Amino acid sequence: MARSDQITNPFSVGQRVFERYYLKRPLGSGGMSTVWLAHDRMTEQPVVLKFLSPHLIADEKEVERLRMEALRSQQFAHPNIVQVHDFMHGGNGVAVAMEYVDGWSLWSMKVDKPGQRFTPEEIAPWMRDLCAALEHAHAAEVVHRDIKPANLILDSRGRLKLADFGLSRSTNPEGFDTGYYRVVGTDWYMSPQQWTGDPPHVADDIYSLGATMYELLTGKPPFHEGDVFKQLHEVIPPTLMERLVQFGVRKPKIPSAWEETVAACLAKQTEARPPSAADVAARLGL
Repeated sequence: MARSDQITNPFSVGQRVFERYYLKRPLGSGGMSTVWLAHDRMTEQPVVLKFLSPHLIADEKEVERLRMEALRSQQFAHPNIVQVHDFMHGGNGVAVAMEYVDGWSLWSMKVDKPGQRFTPEEIAPWMRDLCAALEHAHAAEVVHRDIKPANLILDSRGRLKLADFGLSRSTNPEGFDTGYYRVVGTDWYMSPQQWTGDPPHVADDIYSLGATMYELLTGKPPFHEGDVFKQLHEVIPPTLMERLVQFGVRKPKIPSAWEETVAACLAKQTEARPPSAADVAARLGL
């Protein structure tokens, strides 16, 4: 079998890859990557391997994007950020090895919850952890750019972990990836500035943090249907209380601090948003 065929159909349970890892089971796949749970024979610990999709292996920009994800993530040693261990490029393709978190994403938990929403009391400890993770990343001059419930994982001890720095960028004008500002992200959580391709800014993550809280508390992001781009730039979303009433919730209870903080995070202009994740946590009393 030719090497190109091996890369096209490379994976099976029990297969040994990159010398040290044995594949145990697939965890998911998308257009950009395939994710497997693996066993690291050197550490005797479970790890997650994120493989670049075969059709992208010849794309030097995508290979570099994954390498930079690993490089950035290795800067972070924080209990609320999923740790990346290594970047690998060889006969088994292109992949990063990262910490395995035994738990569920907040998106999965929301989908399984009656009403598909949480209370402020339920999400308060998770938002405290998320704000701590973002503050740590921002101090390293990195913005995540894809904050959303699917990238927030709750481990078996109830601790939140921020995952997937694949779209992250440096905020340093002299940073290693300055100038590479494709409009990428997840539509419902992107700030107006991220949508239009402005240079990365801490305020982009603050907006996404607000959109994430909005969804966790109401069941839907601020704008979730129709022309999201037009609404994002021209429409003020309903308050949390108004959205809950629209969804048929009787006598919803949202503390004023949460209502005001989420609205501030969702401000159209960057300067109107809280200046930092630590400030968001302080406003919420976390």
